[in-house]
Amino acid sequence: MKNLLIATTALVATAGFAAADVTLSGAANVGVLNNGDAAAETLMYNNVSVTAAMSGETDGGLTFGASLTFRSGDDVDLDVGDLATNPATSALQGADALSATNLGNIYVSGDFGKLTFDQNGVDNAHNDDFSHDVMYTGTFGALAVTVTANVEDGTTADGEDFSAKVVYSAGGVTVTAATDDGGESDATVKYAINDMLSASVNLDSDGGTVAGDEETTVTVAYANEGITASFSMEDGVVGDEWNVGLGYTANGFSVNVAVSDGGSEDVSASYDLGGGMTINAASNETGAFFIGSAMSF
Repeated sequence: MKNLLIATTALVATAGFAAADVTLSGAANVGVLNNGDAAAETLMYNNVSVTAAMSGETDGGLTFGASLTFRSGDDVDLDVGDLATNPATSALQGADALSATNLGNIYVSGDFGKLTFDQNGVDNAHNDDFSHDVMYTGTFGALAVTVTANVEDGTTADGEDFSAKVVYSAGGVTVTAATDDGGESDATVKYAINDMLSASVNLDSDGGTVAGDEETTVTVAYANEGITASFSMEDGVVGDEWNVGLGYTANGFSVNVAVSDGGSEDVSASYDLGGGMTINAASNETGAFFIGSAMSF
């Protein structure tokens, strides 16, 4: 991504102000999509965004900064598994329309970790269906900690007040655990058998169709010289389900295929043209598809 550095010599020359950096970056997406419904139309999507990122440092060594994004266009989720959520008719409007701006985020970091402030812009660390206002992240040796919280008054549902996640990595083993005020939790133990092969077990306390039921997923994954493969087996209240994923990447081109015994079949591909421009396409078993370009500046 190319950044435009804005010189801040005026700040340097002003007493009481420290030197600061401001960078501008941009992104754009354009293409066509269809959600695969019987009455679906093929629609065009496009969006453009510009982000300003600012940073500085106090005399005592604290780093502080902020970012602000201006954007316009259609906010569509182009993940192949989510294509069916896109609108089937008329123009992309309503929930899929990007806001002109967002509130941006502000952060302060130091030896204590990092505090980020972003009103309704911080994802719940366990369930990103909920947004929070403040996030703390810190790393202590092999342990990484994330805590998020909602600080605004008012009635909130479970999952909207706080969340926490810890990640511990040592000796090829990574343990991840997350929870929130909804009383649900998620834990994963992953072991890197060697540079190519890994195995993991995930326990989701709300994985079943009935609240409180547990779902266990065992996954084996392989990656070597551009080839990726994975096999997972889920055991929950809805029964056993297997998932297989295959992928290949070489010379800027990548293709991925995912199938499951539940009937899901997803295919996606991309080609990196260099210079910040990529061609992307995907389709699934419903007939949903998209093809377009992603650009970064």
